[in-house]
Amino acid sequence: MSDWTRAQIEALGPTTDVPTTASIFEVDKDTIYDAIRRDEWTMTRVLRLGRRIKIPTGDLITLLYGSAEAYPAVPSQCQHDVSAQVTAHQSQSQCGCTPTVSGVVHQLRGA
Repeated sequence: MSDWTRAQIEALGPTTDVPTTASIFEVDKDTIYDAIRRDEWTMTRVLRLGRRIKIPTGDLITLLYGSAEAYPAVPSQCQHDVSAQVTAHQSQSQCGCTPTVSGVVHQLRGA
């Protein structure tokens, strides 16, 4: 296995590039590019952004360590148990949930 630690992979952010992925797996980057081009890369998801290719680091962590705890699933707007009275499409004002405010975003002047 490579010299990459879980903490180092997590520090890459939500995505990384193919050369870094190749370094983590200790293979040539062209090997990964070729597999992606032939649709044979099944180890992780592949995000194509125009000509750029990004690999989700959460997928790498899950593959290598079994869990992507650093990147938990994004919670839904409401944080309550599923109930027949509340549907997934109701707003918080309809279901009675109170959103937790973790910060306030202000628009910049002149923006």
